[in-house]
Amino acid sequence: MEKIKIKTSKTQVFNVIILDRSGSMEVIRKAAIDGFNETLAGIRSAQNKFSETQEHYVSLYTFCSCGIKAVFDKTPIANARFITEDDYVPCCTTPLFDAMGITINSMYRHVEFMEDSVVVVTIITDGLENASLEFNEQKIRTMVEHLKRKGWTFTYMGANQDSFKVANSLAIRNARNFESTSEGTRYSMMKDCGTRMNLFSRLNRLKEEESVSAPMSSSERHMRFTKMADCAFDEEEAK
Repeated sequence: MEKIKIKTSKTQVFNVIILDRSGSMEVIRKAAIDGFNETLAGIRSAQNKFSETQEHYVSLYTFCSCGIKAVFDKTPIANARFITEDDYVPCCTTPLFDAMGITINSMYRHVEFMEDSVVVVTIITDGLENASLEFNEQKIRTMVEHLKRKGWTFTYMGANQDSFKVANSLAIRNARNFESTSEGTRYSMMKDCGTRMNLFSRLNRLKEEESVSAPMSSSERHMRFTKMADCAFDEEEAK
């Protein structure tokens, strides 16, 4: 049976943050909460600014070996609230691959048939994988490679590790190291927010271009999304 694509007048933008909740994150707990809330405020600002061309949603998944918790799951930005310490309580170990795999699979099932959607994924962790049961490095790498061809963008931000090496092993181009301090955490999340705003501006211009030119195919649109995301990341890093 032929798969029917869902057409929308606006680009559906899914902002996904996968946030480590392992015990070592306790020392930067408040900074992680504040950083996410600033990111949420930035996405809300983008929705207001680009309301004619974009619909924004937010997913926040936190993870430790106790479980993977969806604080928000594809929630319209207007319905998302700032989080508190009750929403984010660090403990136990780091099932990074399971958190990525479960989150990505859930999101893929949601957007699979959307013709004009972009998924912006940020992974934030202060330690290496050490507790996954379902997914391994190769499975995650294969998933990321497949989804980048569909216009998804991934950023890996890590502390106490070589984030560039880890990201490369997962086929993720864009990576940042951050200091495992309140200042370092806030700064890194601020950079991620800046990258997103740059990308949203580019998406808006692309939509405006489409309104006065021949429509693009899904594959061409996805290729443009990937290039724009990489350019947005590079520009933010150059600041």
